[in-house]
Amino acid sequence: MIRIFEFFWPRLSCPTTLQLEDQAKLRDQEMQLIKGAKWDKNPEIALESARALNEQETERKRSSESKASIYLAVIAAIFPVLVSLPKDLYGEELPDMSPGWQTVLLGLFVLGVIYLVRSGIWAFRTLAVSTHNRIDATDIVHLWGEPDANSALIRDLLVTTRMNRDEVNAKVAYIKMAHAFLLRTFIAFAILLLVAVLRQPFITLLDAAVPMVRAGVCGS
Repeated sequence: MIRIFEFFWPRLSCPTTLQLEDQAKLRDQEMQLIKGAKWDKNPEIALESARALNEQETERKRSSESKASIYLAVIAAIFPVLVSLPKDLYGEELPDMSPGWQTVLLGLFVLGVIYLVRSGIWAFRTLAVSTHNRIDATDIVHLWGEPDANSALIRDLLVTTRMNRDEVNAKVAYIKMAHAFLLRTFIAFAILLLVAVLRQPFITLLDAAVPMVRAGVCGS
């Protein structure tokens, strides 16, 4: 039942208080592990790996925000079309439709708009200003004042990478939600277009089939 509900309305699972506490403990343990590590062996490899990890986290953040900007541009382009969509699809037939067809049309249209709005909200959350840690110019100056600058640089690169991970993971989760709702937006409007195309043939076929069925039933 939950899966069926989430198919129509995706939800982002929120961690419990206990899970948040466990995550905070794990983060503290990892930070202590990083700060206490020794980089005497193969420091060049360690530095290269630390830089690569830091760049990966930065790229994940940049990619999520880039996708969010694209989604918002798509949403902004769709909204003007939605204003005239029902009339464009049905023209003068709209007021003369049966209540059933009007309900189907209205339901699909409202559902698509709701999905679109929710996608925009998640995209905005992805772009929301958040804390992002990096090694700045003054940090480099201070690092080179330490006895082992390479080890200090490795340490700070890994520390900033770990500090950024939770925020980046949140952005990735938000953009996935924006994608999920935008996908359902297109599905809802695709079904709406199918209804627009198939409504009249369906009515014609139904009007032709009903007398035949009645005649067959009465003849038997």
